[in-house]
Amino acid sequence: MRSTPWGMRKKKARSVAGIWLRAIVENPTIATMDGTMASFIVTFKFKSDDTRSERYDSFVKKINELTSYSHWDETTSFYCFKLDTTAEALCSALYIGSDFNSTKDMMVVIDITNKEKATKGALEWPSVLDSYLGF
Repeated sequence: MRSTPWGMRKKKARSVAGIWLRAIVENPTIATMDGTMASFIVTFKFKSDDTRSERYDSFVKKINELTSYSHWDETTSFYCFKLDTTAEALCSALYIGSDFNSTKDMMVVIDITNKEKATKGALEWPSVLDSYLGF
């Protein structure tokens, strides 16, 4: 699949629970007020089942595409990098651009520069996350 530059509209179809969804994802081109890139942490958990490997591989592939392989990933299920986007746009891009399944999997995208977060999947303790992050 050809990657589109940031700021361009991209249509993507995705089947969720047998229902085809079509979305237009727009990635903002400025993540901070001064035009610098924001620092992100992405952490995730994939349910162990017969399609886990495919979902995980497509998710990692999408992170590699978005970051041009410029990220820190020495620990399990955790990435740290800088991008010119927002937490919500990044979370959506990872969700729509991979085989991530929000009925099985969980993802938390944290913009530490702007103190924002976005999630996909069911968090068991979202208030605890909010409390410890402070936003």
